Amino acid sequence: MRKKRIVIIGTRTWELSSIHLEYFVKNDANIVGILESPTEGITTTTSGGSSSKPINVVAEELSIPMICGKPKDDGVMDQVREWAPDIVVVIGYQFFLPDEFLNIPPMGVLNFHTSLLPRHCGRHPGFWTIWYGDEQSGMAVHFMDSGLDTGEIAYKSYVPVENGDTVDTLYDRIWKSDEKLVKQLLDDVESDSVPRTPQDKSEYTYNYVPHESDFEMDYRQPAQLLVNRHFVKPGKSCVVLNGNKYPIAECAAIDEPTTSRNFKLYVPYEYDGSLVFMTPNQWLRVDQLTVDDIAHCGLEIARKELGEVYKIG
Repeated sequence: MRKKRIVIIGTRTWELSSIHLEYFVKNDANIVGILESPTEGITTTTSGGSSSKPINVVAEELSIPMICGKPKDDGVMDQVREWAPDIVVVIGYQFFLPDEFLNIPPMGVLNFHTSLLPRHCGRHPGFWTIWYGDEQSGMAVHFMDSGLDTGEIAYKSYVPVENGDTVDTLYDRIWKSDEKLVKQLLDDVESDSVPRTPQDKSEYTYNYVPHESDFEMDYRQPAQLLVNRHFVKPGKSCVVLNGNKYPIAECAAIDEPTTSRNFKLYVPYEYDGSLVFMTPNQWLRVDQLTVDDIAHCGLEIARKELGEVYKIG
């Protein structure tokens, strides 16, 4: 068992918390307490569930003291002080930690954030990584300060973002590569040598909670990016026909069979028996749209809504 005392903060329903706690335990972390998040009102873009044991189960099995609450709830900060941690590690927690809390551990508070900070600060970084078409993602472990994911970077890991990724598959690729990062962190904590690199504030981007309008197809973007946005939350992306929204059940990016560019954005066309839309790069072919949870031919739905769909070729 290592000597430095660590308090872990996490959420029992999030795999981010459970899989990383598993890494800490496996690498002999001296965990003296766990602060668990209340689960009411938290938001996520993952499908939920975990292949690892929830943090409350691990706490019970290893007799690690655990409390549940928000930082300013009665007794929460007093209990954390009682545990006397050298460092606090946050691995999945949606509540703001005030300066009073951040000042408890002498070595500071470190947070695991699933993006390459300073890009995609805030909530749902995996969703926005795919939505914006980033080619690379990873994990950033940073010191927490009074800003929102603005503190100095201690470590980063890197993975590719692949066409067809969902939030789940992207997070799975990142999190399953993180054990070496956790081991390095624990080694450096023991020797009081955790690195600190200031973030480049000019590269800062902040995420917000996805809005329904974010799932409408934006044909100003390349077709493959639109397909990837469909995969990020299957069943949520939609096309708008005659003012009505239709969720996409199946779509694909296809190469343009003609050199003509005399087409309009946001206008549906028929090509080779399929519904297609123009984008700046390739065409978006919408094979199936959903009506009352049943998939239908996209072109048939467009014809019913519009009466006529201009045919190409």
